[in-house]
Amino acid sequence: MEGNRKLTVQAPPPGIVWIEDYRSEDGSVVTPGIASRLGISPSTYRKWRMRDEGPDSFLIGKKVAARVTAIEAWLHGLEQAATEERAATRASTAHDMRPAETRQYRASRRLAPAA
Repeated sequence: MEGNRKLTVQAPPPGIVWIEDYRSEDGSVVTPGIASRLGISPSTYRKWRMRDEGPDSFLIGKKVAARVTAIEAWLHGLEQAATEERAATRASTAHDMRPAETRQYRASRRLAPAA
C-alpha cells in the first residue's frame, strides 16, 4: 500500500452530481457540484440540507448526491415564485396608485417676504 497517495474522487453516475466540484480522472474537466450550480458554498448547502431546504438530495454510500434535473427543477420553482410575486406586486401597485395631483398654491397662504 502506498502511504501518501492522494485519493481521487470517483465521478458519480450520469445525471447525478456531488456537493463539491470534481475533476475527471485525467484532471482536465471540472464538473460543477450542487453548491456551485446554486452559487453557494458546500458548507451552506450542508446547512440547507439539515434544515430540509434546497433541492432534493440523497446518499450514495457516504456521499451526498442530487440529480441535475432536481437542481434545475428547484431553481425553476424559485424563478416561478419570484415571477408570480413580481406580477402580483405590479398589479396591486398599479391598482393602488393614482396620478399625482397638481399643487394649488393660494396667495393668501404664502408667507410674506422678510423685511
